[in-house]
Amino acid sequence: MGDGLSRVLQVILALVNAKDGILLVDEFENGLHWTVQPKLWNLVFRLSKRLNVQVFATTHSQDCVRAFSSAWQNDEEAGTFHRLDRGSGNGVRVTAYDRTTLSDSVETEVEVR
Repeated sequence: MGDGLSRVLQVILALVNAKDGILLVDEFENGLHWTVQPKLWNLVFRLSKRLNVQVFATTHSQDCVRAFSSAWQNDEEAGTFHRLDRGSGNGVRVTAYDRTTLSDSVETEVEVR
């Protein structure tokens, strides 16, 4: 098995093990080719609903954001997208995106990571 398939199986098994709970995924795109990411996001959306898992994922990859946006267009209730930046002092500034704003940002290559 290649690293990509191993990563997909890790995410699926982690979702199953997090049934009725929370799953934290750091650097969601690690080991995944950009063409696979929209399919995996669709799978994560479906499984998280079925298993009642709230998923928090981080990324620095524009490809991953693009893949998330693409999958999110298919199911508005499946997710939310938030950008976290350093705020004043030790605080964090949170910017929430709706599907249209994220899609427009991805299309025009506006930095959202």
